[in-house]
Amino acid sequence: MLILISSDSNNLDSPVAKRFGHANYYILYNTETKTYEVFENTEHGHHHENLQKYLDMGVEIFLVGNIGPHAFEMINTTKSKVYLARKMSVKEAIEKFLNGELQQLYEPTAKRSIGEHH
Repeated sequence: MLILISSDSNNLDSPVAKRFGHANYYILYNTETKTYEVFENTEHGHHHENLQKYLDMGVEIFLVGNIGPHAFEMINTTKSKVYLARKMSVKEAIEKFLNGELQQLYEPTAKRSIGEHH
């Protein structure tokens, strides 16, 4: 199974990012091989199209600190689920998910995306 975690830095000891779409990095963790890849988030802001590539790679689980409506709508699909992982490291988030200790999200934790004006 592939898990994508939003991260402040580029390793497993990094804190989970406070906002998924505005994370500095995304860490792709493979539960079968226990290996990970790091992707720099070069498209901060409202360019959530880059999230589609992770769905195309087969990511089934997204671990987030918070998530706005646009990103949530993109990644909460019939094939992928979103779980809340606040105030912990990436490594802790993975362990807690695998132990069934994280809450699945059924709606975004933020009403609006950062930078969205109404």
